[in-house]
Amino acid sequence: MGLAELESLYGAENVSAVSVQAAGLSLHAHDVDFARLGGSTRLAHVLAEVSSTDWKRMERELPNLVTELGLTLPDGKIQLGLSAFGLKISPAKLNAAGLTLKKVLRSKLERSVRVTPNPELELNTAQVLHNHLTGPTGIELLLIATSDNRTVIARTVKVQDIESYTQRDRGRPKRDAKVGMLPPKLAQIIINLAVGDANPQHGGVILDPFCGTGVVLIEASLMGFDIYGSDLEPRMVEYSQKNLEWMLSLPDSRVTPVNDTVFHLETGDATTHSWSPAPSFVAAETYLGRPFTDKPSPEVLAQTVSEVNLILKKFLRNIHEQLQPGARLCLAVPAWRADARHPTSDIRHPTSDIPVRFKHLPLVDSLEEIGYNRTRFEHVRDEQLLYHREDQTVARELLVLTRK
Repeated sequence: MGLAELESLYGAENVSAVSVQAAGLSLHAHDVDFARLGGSTRLAHVLAEVSSTDWKRMERELPNLVTELGLTLPDGKIQLGLSAFGLKISPAKLNAAGLTLKKVLRSKLERSVRVTPNPELELNTAQVLHNHLTGPTGIELLLIATSDNRTVIARTVKVQDIESYTQRDRGRPKRDAKVGMLPPKLAQIIINLAVGDANPQHGGVILDPFCGTGVVLIEASLMGFDIYGSDLEPRMVEYSQKNLEWMLSLPDSRVTPVNDTVFHLETGDATTHSWSPAPSFVAAETYLGRPFTDKPSPEVLAQTVSEVNLILKKFLRNIHEQLQPGARLCLAVPAWRADARHPTSDIRHPTSDIPVRFKHLPLVDSLEEIGYNRTRFEHVRDEQLLYHREDQTVARELLVLTRK
């Protein structure tokens, strides 16, 4: 999904799949609006490429590279960290390499150096932040094995602000586990897939017709878009209102005050409601059906699928007449873990060969009949646009559509 997000924002021609865990962008880091990317944990500048994944070769390349970087840093203790992706080495070897580089920097540059230890091959976001590896004297080197047996060496420029995400996720005053807990990162992805390369400074209203507690609306507002939300339940509209007011009141809020922003909320059934003015984009987590703590029986699952499919088909038909041709939507719709008794599609987890089987909504195969074209991505297959956790029965499938 992160790769599709990058393709949506910056164009397929500027994106390449470097490995399972990394994407390449033919852009300068300054041209990447990293704060709005929900599917990318780091932004890094490529320093070198090595035509091998042999670790001994890496050990020979890194000292000169780190020394050159050290010469560019201001005074102060150097903070050094290493993260390896796809290389067949142990954390112990990575730690040993870090200590060797520390000795090189102390010897050649006469600088004080602290190395962040690696309990795993990849430092997590918190470690990068708390050890100031993106600060003025910080260096996190990413060693990324590519699919064609090269190694990309890059330096982290930015990392996701996990504290801000946590604040928006857990700190908002109104939450309701019964209507689902959409993660802010996933909401960002949904919005970015809906708007494509549209510039929020040029206007454009994002509608969430299933607004719930307002997660999509908050993230869209932070990106600079005008927002419009509706929900069947008045209580959810009230929750969205409270959460948006809370977000706008934060000392570091990047959003203009309510009276300078289109900030419209109303109660309405998405299958029959009329939205005015008509939105430019639609971004939403739709109705996901009943929650399941255990695997449902085939009969219960079939009933749930039929119910959700009917509601969402009515919604798509209703809003179709209210959108301009070419208007773009990204909808998170449900898909259910299934067994061999159910018709399914197969997807494979990106880091595993074990197939994960899901039952999809019937409407996915009849979108053109309802008046929509499904957007195809050059670097991502449709079945890969699916968000799920191992302990959940209901997954979220992202449908990126344009109105015919």
